[in-house]
Amino acid sequence: MLFLFLFMFGFQVNHAVVDNCPYEKFYKIGKSQRQPVQKYTWTGPPDVRVCENTGASLLRVRNALKYWERLGYEFGDVYLDRLSYCMNPKDQEIAIVLPSDGAVGDKMAATRVYSSRLTGEILKAKIFVLPKTVNKERLLEHEIGHALGWSHYNSRGHIMHPNWWLGGLNSYGLRKN
Repeated sequence: MLFLFLFMFGFQVNHAVVDNCPYEKFYKIGKSQRQPVQKYTWTGPPDVRVCENTGASLLRVRNALKYWERLGYEFGDVYLDRLSYCMNPKDQEIAIVLPSDGAVGDKMAATRVYSSRLTGEILKAKIFVLPKTVNKERLLEHEIGHALGWSHYNSRGHIMHPNWWLGGLNSYGLRKN
């Protein structure tokens, strides 16, 4: 019976990260934590699928991935999906898609991570991005950080800062072990 319960409910949990960074507003940020926190990890290099209707070019996505590769992360295939119904990520995949059902709201982007309840390993991730913000400096790098399991880190100039205006390219604490 316990096995059946774990089998039915233990495989996937949905975690959403919506950045507190609307297009034209500032937010107050609380105290900084000492270290960035990676809540979940991948079992292997995820593929990255870019939905063409997002307006993200493969060159821009590859450049964002290079930021993380320099920190020791690996990615599988990176490809453009031209299908109009490009939406849901496959297993071991990060999908960059248009928002649905108010997933972004007044934010620049959002990321949803699906992980195993049993192991905490990431199964797949979905980055919601608008065509008007997809080419914004550091935006994809930040959202890929969430897709890799990283939480916000309230340190001015850090790539994982929750407020785009106060963020930067600092990667303190993000190097893969």
